[in-house]
Amino acid sequence: MRTGSSRPYRLPSQVCVAVFSALSLVSVVGCADNSPVAAPTSTLPAQQPDGSSSDNPAEVAIPDYETDLDLDKEEKKAVEGALAAFDNFIQAVNEAYSGKSEVADDFPKFASGDALESIQTEARSVAADEAIFEGQIEPLKVEVFEVTKLDETAKSGSVLVNFCVDTSRWTMTPAGQSPTLNPDGEVTMQHTIQLDDESWKVDQQTLWERRC
Repeated sequence: MRTGSSRPYRLPSQVCVAVFSALSLVSVVGCADNSPVAAPTSTLPAQQPDGSSSDNPAEVAIPDYETDLDLDKEEKKAVEGALAAFDNFIQAVNEAYSGKSEVADDFPKFASGDALESIQTEARSVAADEAIFEGQIEPLKVEVFEVTKLDETAKSGSVLVNFCVDTSRWTMTPAGQSPTLNPDGEVTMQHTIQLDDESWKVDQQTLWERRC
């Protein structure tokens, strides 16, 4: 299995906030035991400090990843852009769910479609004190599962990212109820990250397998 190295990727500073959604609102698909899931071994690094102004791009660390794909130069560039959006998405979810409600205003910068609707719904619940989020959502291993053919203008395409996450490390509890740990433990999730008008965004998030 090939391994992608972690290195800085330059993004506009206004996109350098980060986020992810609790498993409770994730669509459950592709859970058959014969699903083609690899065993990535990388760990997401911490968000790099952003000391730049809006006129200067900030550097965001690209997570280490593994892949069975034979990526060409353009596909590697696409993977880096997609993983930067993925890292931002996860960190921003953690921040917004933990009480920084203003972070939710930036969700559309790196999320779209069903993924955006899901995290907006949960962030509103937390902000309205209808739910309490505790813990941290931390992907443990990352695999680039598929890269679609980019069009001739390199302005569209998608990357599928599989990652292992321990669901027992966080809870999303309705107000007035006692927190209950998620029973699934370590599961494999998949994010579909799409390039739309030169901007990578997490568009779909699904449970791929109930183990990893």
